[in-house]
Amino acid sequence: MIIQIKSRNEHLLDLLFKNPDTDFGLYFKPLKDGIIAGNVVSPHEYEIVFQDTQFSYMPEDGDQLDFQSYSSPLALLHICTELFSHILKDKETFLRQELKWLGVTQGSLDKHACHITVPTLYIHSGWYRDGQHLLSRYFPGLKFTQRQGRNFCLEIEGASVFEAFNLLSLVALLSHVTNEYGLFKYIDDSFAYKYVRVLTNIEQVPYFIFYLYAKRAVKSVKQFQLVKPVMEQYLLRNGIEAELTWYGTQQDRQLFITGLLDTGTAILDIGCGELSYYKRMMNKGLKATYYAVDEEERFAQLGAAIARRLEATNLEFYTRLEDCGTKEEVNIIMSEVIEHNTLEAAGDLIKKAMTYNFRQITITTPNADFNIFYGDDDRFRHEDHHFELSREAFRQLIDSCLDGREDARITFDQIGDKLNGLQPTQACIISRIPKNDQQ
Repeated sequence: MIIQIKSRNEHLLDLLFKNPDTDFGLYFKPLKDGIIAGNVVSPHEYEIVFQDTQFSYMPEDGDQLDFQSYSSPLALLHICTELFSHILKDKETFLRQELKWLGVTQGSLDKHACHITVPTLYIHSGWYRDGQHLLSRYFPGLKFTQRQGRNFCLEIEGASVFEAFNLLSLVALLSHVTNEYGLFKYIDDSFAYKYVRVLTNIEQVPYFIFYLYAKRAVKSVKQFQLVKPVMEQYLLRNGIEAELTWYGTQQDRQLFITGLLDTGTAILDIGCGELSYYKRMMNKGLKATYYAVDEEERFAQLGAAIARRLEATNLEFYTRLEDCGTKEEVNIIMSEVIEHNTLEAAGDLIKKAMTYNFRQITITTPNADFNIFYGDDDRFRHEDHHFELSREAFRQLIDSCLDGREDARITFDQIGDKLNGLQPTQACIISRIPKNDQQ
């Protein structure tokens, strides 16, 4: 692995803690089974090479070509920790730190742009798509150029040495935890806390990056409780009052919906997908019939396999809602379904659901008001969405579907991380009013 650091700053080497007059500007340090070699090219340029000898970063023991040691994000993280941990301290500590040999603080010298190049970085995740890496959407100073296959050239342009190195560590961290093998790496409490500090060292980190960090790099509730106040305080300083949850958006929805359901009433799941609600309700002890509806026939086989594994006979699968002719009372789930239709078809689907003998219908859909926290563009959250509604537009849709029905009560709610009172998912619960309670 090679790292090239350049800056017009006359004190670049001082900020890096590298003395060009020691050992001809050469520096060596062991890392795992290899050697890190640092070299002063000029007062404005420093290079690092990691040479491995015993396959320190191989993802599999059977690999004969140790390409990972020369491109692994984890190797990059370790190099930054070994050589530049003083730059990855919290921002105030870094700025106040005195360079004793100069008699001035680091903050007073770190006033010039810094460019870092990693010629080969291994990225194997869905974060690079259609010629763009997800992080470059949020940080203009990051450039990813695909060299060949999953090897990329990473270029970082920071306003200072401090910013450039913290961006470098951020890219290395998130590439590591989202790469194919990153999910299987152990992340302890100190690791989780250290890198949330790196995040807060960078200016204008958007909420979505914190969300991705919490969901991919934080591995336990204990770790989340450790980093949660740090993230919330950072967002508050940037004008966002946040109340973050441990669960991801999808899990938050599932917990919300299953918390509304009882195990003695049949369930009609419209747009059941991979039957995540069926599995959760079976874990709660569901004995009643579960009617699952989805246009994709492949989910029928999945459902059958799940039912066999659970030794259950209460699952009925349909590819068309019209084929489900049950007359028994049901609780209906329509989770993240309506936005996959045209707005007119979504209304028709809700009206069709209301023709069943329902006790309760729970509808969830993305909250378009929350999308400002995902970026500055107008793109939908998923390519197959036909629409995403604001809270007001969602209310109007539901009201139009009920069309004055007096036997139903409507409750609206929100689900997930709360930012300035907004949450990513909005929900509507339509409850049938018993006849003797109707006025």
